[in-house]
Amino acid sequence: MIKYKQLFNTIPIEFGKQFISFITGEHNDQRISLKYHFDEKGGQVYAEVLFGRLAQGPPGHAHGGAISAVFDELMGACCWVNGYPAMTAQYTTRFFKPVPLNEDVLYCAEIKEIDGNKISLKAQLINYTGEQFATAKGLFILQDIEKFKEMNLETGANVTYPHLTQ
Repeated sequence: MIKYKQLFNTIPIEFGKQFISFITGEHNDQRISLKYHFDEKGGQVYAEVLFGRLAQGPPGHAHGGAISAVFDELMGACCWVNGYPAMTAQYTTRFFKPVPLNEDVLYCAEIKEIDGNKISLKAQLINYTGEQFATAKGLFILQDIEKFKEMNLETGANVTYPHLTQ
């Protein structure tokens, strides 16, 4: 059953399977459990996330660095699945309230503007009632896809994104 109405028209994606990532690496419910979804029509990327006890910062709540790291990877995923191989230039996170451990939350990222090789994004973190925990803004820089192919760290990984122009 889909908990978030935003996910009704999305497709699950496996972002991060072709490279090493400490966010979407080996699945670990005790640290960060994450499932990505892509809205092909609107271009938004969503992530259903649960922060486990190994992602704790303040007692009973997720560490701000863990929350920010998911924002960073989510905005990068949003670039990639929309056809823009990009890397982070800068991002900022604004926190409104602590994120409880072991409770499902939903991240959403979308591209706001593309100016040459600069891609501006915005993202937010909410719970199933729509309560906002944090927001982020990011600036990503378009990269040469051939350089990323050279950086492939997992042998045999051949994952492609259907929306990525190559």
